[in-house]
Amino acid sequence: MRRIATAFIFALVALTASASTLEETFDHTYDVPSGARLSLANVNGRIIIHSWDQTRVRVHADKVVRGSGDEAKQAMAALKIDVTRSAGGLSVMTRYPKRGSDGGFLDWMFGSHVDASVTYDVTVPRAMSLDLDNTNGAIEVSDVRGSHKLNTTNGHIQMARCGGDVSAETTNGGIKAELIDVTPGKSVRLETTNGRISLAAPPTLAAQLDAATTNGSINTELPVTTTNKSGRHSLRGALNGGGPELRLRTTNGSIDIRASR
Repeated sequence: MRRIATAFIFALVALTASASTLEETFDHTYDVPSGARLSLANVNGRIIIHSWDQTRVRVHADKVVRGSGDEAKQAMAALKIDVTRSAGGLSVMTRYPKRGSDGGFLDWMFGSHVDASVTYDVTVPRAMSLDLDNTNGAIEVSDVRGSHKLNTTNGHIQMARCGGDVSAETTNGGIKAELIDVTPGKSVRLETTNGRISLAAPPTLAAQLDAATTNGSINTELPVTTTNKSGRHSLRGALNGGGPELRLRTTNGSIDIRASR
């Protein structure tokens, strides 16, 4: 039994030593029409969005594959970034290699387990709408104004100096949104399960606030005309006479609303 254990350890060390990390960069720039939308789907890795004063989108992505020998090379060859241009804008889809049948320790033990990730750093026109979908990774957006739909599962969502209307949702991570302006007549929705929600909104925002948490507090700098539906863990009422819905939801975390400056 001891010999088997020793042999197993030596095999484990040998496999670990043969593991490698492969890296590859994708960097292309595309012309887009005014008022276009960027759709980007990823699985593993952050999505970061910046802006500039050009009618072009620069897609920079760092692909990383960790695995053993030929398996890692095959996985890198299969890890694709598909870009499609249309009259409405740009669509970016990340194609990941298929996992082995086991997908766990035995896959790794026999050299068929690989980890693949793609980190995006994208620069878009300042007035561009965003549709970002991720699974394991954060979403960070700065200085973009449009109609935004942001979704991830394991990661935080952060918006800095943005404008327009927003629907942002994650499961494991906080949401921090700094909105310089909000499109009149459009709603804002921020929802998470495990994380804090921090919203900075214009003091003139006219909306119907619907904020609720299960385990946490709710604080606001903006004056709210409350309704009788408000309670210890909820706050409902009108901001500046009311308007479209401002929906804030979390289970484990506090909610903070302040005036953007």
